[in-house]
Order: sequence, then structure tokens, then C-alpha cells
Amino acid sequence: MTLALVPPSEGGKDARERLAEFLRIYASVNTRLAYATDLGIPLDWVPGYVAPDPGRRRGRRRAQPTGLAWLPWCLRNEFRSFAEVRVEHVERWLDELTRAGYGDSTRGRMLSAVSAFYRKYLIREGLAEHNPAALVDRKTQHLNRATGTPSTTARWSFEACRSLLLAAHLLADRSRDGRRDQAMVEILIGTGIRAEELVGTNLTDYRRLGPGDIGILRVHGKGAKDREVALTAPVADAVEAYFERRRPPAVPAVRGQVGLAPAEPLFVTSTGHRVHVSHVTALLRRLCATFAPDLTTEPPRARWLRDLLATSHAAFIATHLAPLRDSIHPHSARHSYATHAIERGVPPRQVQRDLGHAALSTTEGYLHDEDNIRNSGAHELSVALHRGWLTSSMS
Repeated sequence: MTLALVPPSEGGKDARERLAEFLRIYASVNTRLAYATDLGIPLDWVPGYVAPDPGRRRGRRRAQPTGLAWLPWCLRNEFRSFAEVRVEHVERWLDELTRAGYGDSTRGRMLSAVSAFYRKYLIREGLAEHNPAALVDRKTQHLNRATGTPSTTARWSFEACRSLLLAAHLLADRSRDGRRDQAMVEILIGTGIRAEELVGTNLTDYRRLGPGDIGILRVHGKGAKDREVALTAPVADAVEAYFERRRPPAVPAVRGQVGLAPAEPLFVTSTGHRVHVSHVTALLRRLCATFAPDLTTEPPRARWLRDLLATSHAAFIATHLAPLRDSIHPHSARHSYATHAIERGVPPRQVQRDLGHAALSTTEGYLHDEDNIRNSGAHELSVALHRGWLTSSMS
């Protein structure tokens, strides 16, 4: 699909090989997929990507191609090479995205992907002389976001975080994978790691200093940067309770295979494969739907579940998870971790390290600090400004 735009190299590499070469700049397969989606590169061209079994996949599916990603758009507009593209063409593309209903944050991310494609690959390979995406006036396009501006991602209340942990705990022994799911929820909320990092951990990444002590989990973050996060005793206990039931099937040796065996995933499916990231979203939605079901759904048939939903614990969970039922997303766990930790006196620099952010300003953008609003000087100033003439609202 991109033969006209990405000509074969002198060494014989075709368009698919060239685009794969660009994507290999990024160590994480999830990062490669994100760039491929924004640029319009077919997912089966992404190095290391294995499509999940469509019969077993759960949770949110990837959006279907719209034809407005960068590469399809360039082909539709009959550009013969990337060297022909000028800044006015990029701005016209952004305008088309706006008319199609794309939000500013999505457009900004897609523009950044195009800029990286030019900066890190096309110019280096001599396929373009300049980066037109870098010349776009982001302010005029409403793509600028001030440093430290709070993110629009929803944050869970402290009670909602407790409700998710309690819900996973109450269901841990009620299904085959209940303990695995509880351990995943404990780590997600207790450390603030990304869903991709959670499912990307391996069995050898976990260790515990001793019985009843904290656990340590090595996380493989963005940009091939590893970090270690602390698992408090309850979180580590949940992981080890999962280990008691974790029975991945034996994988036979492959004829002719040499070298080290591939790393064994920490969290596995019933068939021994790595849990897919979509399962994390599906898990959170299932917890909400179980304890705060839609009023149109039928009552549960299982007697044990009807009895459970009649308890005070279930009532607490339902109160705080009902508002999240239709919109819950695992990335909110990171925002919740950052906000609640800083509200409880954890230094921002430590939260930055916990989350694996390169810059403190990124962490600051995660904060939803209602205390700053409640403690604002505006409250004191308003009393003085309105004293004597607006007494009804001051009482």
C-alpha cells in the first residue's frame, strides 16, 4: 500500500521492510502498534506482533481503519514521495481529522507520530529533506497543552480503589482465574503501573525478600527502560496466592531450537499463554458489572452470588463502582495512584520514579488534587470581597 511513497532501497528492502525498520526503533511491541495505528501501517507488518485469537479476545478492540491515518491519506492525495509533503499539506490533513470528529489530543498524538517518522527515519534514510510536521503551528491547531495541565483521564476516588480491591478479593475463590485476577488488580492499583507493563512482566521479574515482607517486581517500561516497583505485603500475598494455582501447561521443546527458552509470563491464561492487555479492561468492567449490574439485566442465577450481593460489603462496592461501570479504564489506576499518594504526603519525585516518568511535569499532569481546590486562597478572598453586601452566600 505504500510502495509509491516508500521506494525500495539499494539493498533491495521493500516498503514493508522499510516500515518495519522504522518501527524497530521502539523496543516495546505496544509502542510499535501505537505508531503503526496512527501512521496507517498494517498491523501484520509490525515486528513482533501476534494477533490474538479472535475467539478468545475480550475487552476493547482496536479501532477499525478510517483511511485518515497519515500513510493512507498521503496515498489518497496522490503524493509520489514524502519529499513532496509541505507544512500546508499536514495542516490540511489535521483539518480533515477535525471534520471527521477526531479530538485535539488524538490529533496531537497522530501529528507527533508523523513528526517522529520524519525525524527518526525518513530524513536519516534520505527519503525527505525536512520535517513538515515540525513546522505546524500547534497553538493555532489547538494542539498545545500547557506543562503540568491536569489530564482529562478520569481518576478513581479512594473509595472506588478500595471497592475494586474488595470486589476482586470476594471473587478470588469463585472462578478458575479468580486469584490471578485479584493479583492483577492488586498490582495495578497498588503500584500505578501501566496495563501493558502489568501483562508484560515475566515470572523471573518477581521476587520477595521473605515471608510477610514486601515483594519487588521488575517492570519493563516505555523506551526499554526497566524499573522496580514495591509490592506491599498484601499485594505480594495476593501474587503468591495466585502462584498456588498457577499451572501453565508444559510446552514441548521445538525441534532445532537453540539458545535460551523464551521468558515465561507472570500472568498466564488457562492455555499457558501471556494474558492480553485487553483482559485488564475486561476484568475491571466485569467487577463493576458483577457488583453494580445494569438494572435491565436479570438477577444472578447462582445462589452464592445472590447471597454475596445482599451483604454490606457488596453494597459499599456497588455504591462506588456503579458510576464507573460503562467507562472504567485501567489507565485511571495510574492517575489515581499519583493523586492519592501525593495527597498522603509522598514526595512528587518518588511518585515520578514509581510511575516511570522521565520528567516531573508528566507526573504533575496526572494529578487531580481536589485538596488544592478546597484550600484555594479564593475562598478566603471571597469572604473579604463580599462582606457586608452578599451576606446570604457567606453565612
